Amino acid sequence: MPTEDPHGSEYVPAHWKTREWLTGFTGSAGTAVVTQQEAFLWTDSRYWLAAEEQLCGSGFSLKKDLVDESPDAWLKERGLAAQYLTETEIDALWPERPGFPLSQVEIVPTSLAGESAKDKIARLCGWMAQEDRSSCLVSSLAEIAWLLNLRGDDIPYTPVFISYLKVRAEGEHTLYIHCEQINAEVEAYLRRLNIGIAPYESAPTQEKTETPIPFWRAVKNPVEQAGYREAHIRDGVAMVQFLRRLDEADVTQWTEISANRTLTALRAEQPGFCGLSFETISAYGPHGAVVHYEPTPDTDIPLSPKSFLLLDSGGHYDCGSTDITRTIPLGPLTEEEKRVYTLVLKGHLQLQNVIFPEGTCGLQLDTLARMAMWREGHDYGHGTGHGVGHRLEIHEGPCQFRKNVRPDTVAPLHEGQTMTDEPGIYLAGRFGVRHENTMLIRAAGVTAYPGGQGGRFLCFEPLTMCPYDKRPIVKEMLTREELTWFNHYHATVRETLLPRLQDPKDREWLISATSPL
Repeated sequence: MPTEDPHGSEYVPAHWKTREWLTGFTGSAGTAVVTQQEAFLWTDSRYWLAAEEQLCGSGFSLKKDLVDESPDAWLKERGLAAQYLTETEIDALWPERPGFPLSQVEIVPTSLAGESAKDKIARLCGWMAQEDRSSCLVSSLAEIAWLLNLRGDDIPYTPVFISYLKVRAEGEHTLYIHCEQINAEVEAYLRRLNIGIAPYESAPTQEKTETPIPFWRAVKNPVEQAGYREAHIRDGVAMVQFLRRLDEADVTQWTEISANRTLTALRAEQPGFCGLSFETISAYGPHGAVVHYEPTPDTDIPLSPKSFLLLDSGGHYDCGSTDITRTIPLGPLTEEEKRVYTLVLKGHLQLQNVIFPEGTCGLQLDTLARMAMWREGHDYGHGTGHGVGHRLEIHEGPCQFRKNVRPDTVAPLHEGQTMTDEPGIYLAGRFGVRHENTMLIRAAGVTAYPGGQGGRFLCFEPLTMCPYDKRPIVKEMLTREELTWFNHYHATVRETLLPRLQDPKDREWLISATSPL
């Protein structure tokens, strides 16, 4: 029983949350295996602590990805073959299974997308001609939404709609969808693109095709790049408003959930806000060591004037999407907390400031974020960064920063891609620290040495516009280069956000928060 829906989505609608219903584990990644004698759940290091809690009393035991043998290897060792439940079998087991979501599909104007759906489809047809294909079936919901410049609301935190798309070299293309999701405006739009509509259940799912669309959409065009910058300015305004309120508050009157709700409400006041880009991680104290902790009414705890609040959050705006983590001190800190905070910051800045030849991959750069902490015996199990979709999947392929060899770590990085930079250190039962910015890959101001083999060089432009908290930093641990970049970044944040802040208290707070370290 995998986590994914038939479209390979990270977040899935309630209709396909069969693994969650079966096990009680709510994480976004995991595989359940049930035999007549035993039941196990495999998941990655982000969720080990959360899974141990949620599986307690469920009858399922935890297996750890990359530590324990894989589900396939475990089954093979016992002479068993994997059998996936059919939709009919799931319906029989789960009488209260939710139905399909049926959100209305909306059109993204070319002024925000930067390229028309007509031109994108022509690109795909050109690729099909090169591959000698008469048709291809696109099954990824984000790929369909990107290709057609359409969005929906069928999946939490991912503005897509449940569908398949068959593109033909000749004749009419077909969008397989629940027809009540298409209004007259969208139907006419599709007709202009030579796309007919057919029932979702009639899609020829056995014809699923791998296409170059993931690589195309990962490289953002100039309009999308400008949209990202604007989205991060709006998001930065909301973050500053939130951080100032938290800084001035009696934190004992706040909880993890109320902090989340306050930030979400401030984001919602920003123009073009379309919703959260993922479920907010609002983790205080020991919960910060649970990498993907998400507070619930059962786990929500009040804040106290000590330790850290780790806040990993983001929003979708009409012009782009954001993903940011800030670790916020709520009172006096121990020397260990300060040192860990600074170690993570050093790794974050080392990756942020690298200049690298075009064609470098995430596997090669990941080490930069870990070197400082490795010297002191720290590491983390998750990747250091991922691609960010344009009002689509917040975790976008085909590239990642990660130390484990996987296809998404060896895909070459290219100008125009958006990536996150988010190292962390997590001390179980005590606290966690993570710093995260979203970055744009662009050409570096470096000329290849004459006669050398360097080729073209790239660098990262920080898109996130929000100060880091200076109070926990052990200044002596930073190199001159790290300190110079840090102060320059804060000056840029201040100059960018001040004109957007109307409340004098917010402006005063920002000026103080971004003063030189």
